[in-house]
Formats: sequence, structure tokens, C-alpha cells
Amino acid sequence: MKHIFMLWKVLMVCLLLANPLVSYADFQPSYSTAGFYSLPNTGRTVYDMNPAWRFYKGKIEGAEQKNFDDKKWDIVSLPNGIEYLPVEASGCINYQGEIWYRKHFTPDEAWKNKQLFLHFEAIMGKSKIWVNGKLLKEHFGGFLPVIVDVSSALNFGEDNVVTVWADNSDDPSYPPGKTQETLDFAYFGGIYRDCWMIAHNRVFITDPNYEDEVAGGGLFVSYDKVSRQSALVNLDVHIRNTSGKFFSGKVSYELYDRD
Repeated sequence: MKHIFMLWKVLMVCLLLANPLVSYADFQPSYSTAGFYSLPNTGRTVYDMNPAWRFYKGKIEGAEQKNFDDKKWDIVSLPNGIEYLPVEASGCINYQGEIWYRKHFTPDEAWKNKQLFLHFEAIMGKSKIWVNGKLLKEHFGGFLPVIVDVSSALNFGEDNVVTVWADNSDDPSYPPGKTQETLDFAYFGGIYRDCWMIAHNRVFITDPNYEDEVAGGGLFVSYDKVSRQSALVNLDVHIRNTSGKFFSGKVSYELYDRD
């Protein structure tokens, strides 16, 4: 059994050395529909950005800079909850404090002339996001998506770096807000949900979390008159045109019954 275990360790080391996902800068995001409906001819493509992030737990200076040396950092894939915890992870035993993530990748040429959004489904606590050393987003709260417009921030044909700083320390000014040591459970820190790159055409239906408008952004459905026989359904669609050109079109939708 010992020899088998040692052989497995050697095999794992060989796989890590050969696996392109752990290479320093050559990772290419792959197409994904996880978490999203796959619809034909929508003009939207979703790419998986979960693999091959560099990770550091603690404070460190200058990590937001593009040329920062992160080669000695750990390599993780998202979702990442900072650490492994026992089943009964209450009583404030989880790590609280600063953490850093950095991802190197070369943008796909198909992304040119697209509207590009880096979509984090959630980052616990407060967070800041840089692309190639430029601060693009600061977010407070650990439960809603964090969405960054990176359309003009990427450099095609070369290495690009996304840097995320997060801090899950107690802070009553934003959700979750409660003192963690008083809870009978633990908040996962870090980028604890998936990350996607969403490529839209220049005319697209917006994301309500990014637009941050009351009763607006994306699709907004309301029902003014409802009876046993019928219902009046109102559908508002928020569309943005970033092409700089006049656009005329129509919105088509289908309504299905429960069967």
C-alpha cells in the first residue's frame, strides 16, 4: 500500500508539471454554459474562468501590479473558500482577513469588438478588482454577483492579469454584517462561487446587478391584472447599445404554460 501511495504521489507531481492549467500565463478560457441557459443565436458566449488562479493568504504589498511576481503563490481553482474546514465549522474558527487572487490568461481573438464582462457570482466581504494593474471595481457585500466591464481593459495577443483582493473580516457596514464569532456556522471567504467571462455583441440585454437600477436592468416582469381566467403580463427589457451606431430591432419572447 505504501508503494502504491508513493507511486500516486509521483504521478500527481508529473500531472501537475504537465497540466496546461497550471502553466504561468498560457491558460485559455474555455467555453461554458454552466449557470446559464444555452440559447441559439443570442450573441452571448459564456467562458469558464474558474481554473488556474494564483492564491495568497495574508497581507502583501504591490500584488495589484501587473508585473508582480506571483510564481510562488499557490494554484487554486474557483470556487475557492480559502481553506478546508471541519463539518462543525462554527465559533469563528475560519480565517478572517485579507486574501489575494491573480489570474494570467491570453484573451481569445474572438473577443475583439465584443462587450466583455468579468462575472464573479460572489466574493465574500469587501473586494477590489484590477485588470492589468488598473482598479476597475470595488464591492461591498458577500452575496450578490460582482460584475466588471473589461471591454477596454484587455490587451489582445499578450498576457493579461486579473487581480482580486478580498477581506472577510467583521464589518457591520455591509452584508453579512454579523460578528462571526457569535454564529453557529462559518462564512466561506474568498471567491467562493464561480467566475465567468461573458462576451456580448455590442447591442445586448443588460445585467440588473451591473446596471444597479431599481426595478430595472435586464428583464423586468410585472403582472397588473390577474384573475382565474387570465393575467396581463408586462415585460420590460433593458437594452444597451455600445456600438456607437444606430440600431433598430425587435424583442421576441415566448410564454409557456406550466405543462
